[in-house]
This record gives sequence, C-alpha cells and structure tokens, in this order.
Amino acid sequence: MSDIIPTQKQIIGGLAVRNIDDLSRLSTMLAKSGFFADAKEAAQCGVKVLAGMELGFGAIASMVGVHIINGKPSIGANLMAAAVKRSGKYNYRITRHDNNGCTIVFYENGEVIGESTFTRDDAIAAGALDGKNGHTWKKFPRNMMFNRAMSNGVRWYCPDIFAGSVAYTPEELDLMVDEEGNTVDISSSDQQPPLTVVQTIHPQDLRVKQIRTLLDYPLDLVKEWLSFQDVERPSQLEQNLVDELIKVMCLAWASNKINHPLHAENSYKKHVIAVVAQGGDELEAVKQWMQHVQPAPAEANA
Repeated sequence: MSDIIPTQKQIIGGLAVRNIDDLSRLSTMLAKSGFFADAKEAAQCGVKVLAGMELGFGAIASMVGVHIINGKPSIGANLMAAAVKRSGKYNYRITRHDNNGCTIVFYENGEVIGESTFTRDDAIAAGALDGKNGHTWKKFPRNMMFNRAMSNGVRWYCPDIFAGSVAYTPEELDLMVDEEGNTVDISSSDQQPPLTVVQTIHPQDLRVKQIRTLLDYPLDLVKEWLSFQDVERPSQLEQNLVDELIKVMCLAWASNKINHPLHAENSYKKHVIAVVAQGGDELEAVKQWMQHVQPAPAEANA
C-alpha cells in the first residue's frame, strides 16, 4: 500500500501513519471508542485526522479540535495560537484584551508584520451578538474577541503555518461554541445549551415581526427596505431607523383607507407615536389605530 505522502511518514503524537491501512485502523478505533459525538463512523474520523495532519496536529487534537464544515477546516483559536508559537517563524503578542476588544500583534522572525484587532463594534456589525452564540458573546466577550482576532491574524499574516489551508474558528462557521471557542454538542442529552442561545430574538427584530404580522405586511418588502440600509435585520439599525420602518409599514397599510397621505401620517402620529411617547404599548397602540382608521361596515358598503 502506497504512503499517504510517499516521501514522508506522518507522525501523530509519536504514532506513525505510514499508509491508508494505518489510517483506517486508527479511524476505526477512534469511531468505536464512542468518545467523539461528531464523528461516529470510521470515514468521518479518518477525514478529521487527515485534515488535522495537514494542519500539523495529532490524532486526538484533530478529533477534538478540527471540524469540517461545508468543506472548510475549522479549528479552535487555541490550536491556532499553538501553531503560531510552534512554527519557529511566527509569534504573537496581545497588546489589548478587554470586554470591548482584543488586539494581537504578529511577528515574523522577530519583526512586526501586522496586527489584528476585533472589537465589540465588529461583533455587532457581524451580527455575532444576536446569533446562536449571542449568549456566549455576552457572557465571555474577552474570550470570543480573542478567538476572532487570532483567526483573522493567522489568515492575514501566517497562512503558511497550515500549508495554505484557510482555517476558521467553529464560531465563524456558525457552530455553537462554549466560552473557550470549542464546539458544543447540542444533541447530547447531558449537555443542554442555554435556551437563550437558540431561541433568543432581539427586541427590535421581535418588534418589527409583531407589527408586520399584525399589518399583514409582505416580508419581501421588509427585506427590500433593509437591503437599502445595507443590513439584514432590524436589530442592526439605529433606533430611529427602526421607528421609520414601523411607520413605513403602517402608512402603507393605511394608504387605501385614508385618501390623503398627510392625513394618514397625522393620524399615525396622534394615535401611535403620541401614545408610545406617553408610555403606552406600541403594538396595542397600532391595533387601536387600525380600528380607528378602518371604516365601519356601513361606510365601507356605502
């Protein structure tokens, strides 16, 4: 049987994988162990080990820390950092690390080659605080910002430490992670993630959804309006722009019920905006306004 790489044995933590037979036996043992929830078959284990070998990691480190998501290798930031340190060519130093950001300076042969910064504003712009890992971002911001700063820096300044393979952290590929950036097995019966991680919806997103549903306003039109603002969700907008979106939906609903646009806007200001400004519930105010605007049956049939 030919070698996996004919001119070089692959050494994994002192274990030589000389050919496909060695890899097959190792993968079968790993699969039968039952210790790895995301790779229960030998072929899956073999691919993870191979990917890890190309990135320079041992078998167990590959099984635990390497994931293949849509054909892309994903590894934890701690493994990335270890690869930088062990390279002998590259190094890094953290110059900022707090709840609002992380900056990592990268070195090549002792010379600064660049820095990677990831801030809370970057996380908000990327939608990280509202995604499936929003709970982890809010509870462990320093850890998560280090992960992103490290992965960006490795891709920008040290791509050759992984033999040209572009590596992402699990969180960047939309996997659920813990505070260390390691993947969380949500299928495990003894490890249930916080419900807020899976089910949380941002108040502004919920606000728009409830009023859109009440008005029966087309979702496609909401998406089109958001695209003009270069965002995907209302929660990515400033408060005044979310208010404007609500107003656009309401006035569109009233357009065929109040003849003059100015009258419709004045009615909306009086029965919705003014009520909310006085502490009233917006959804209830919109309901009352709709009843006020909707013509009585006798008027409608006249």
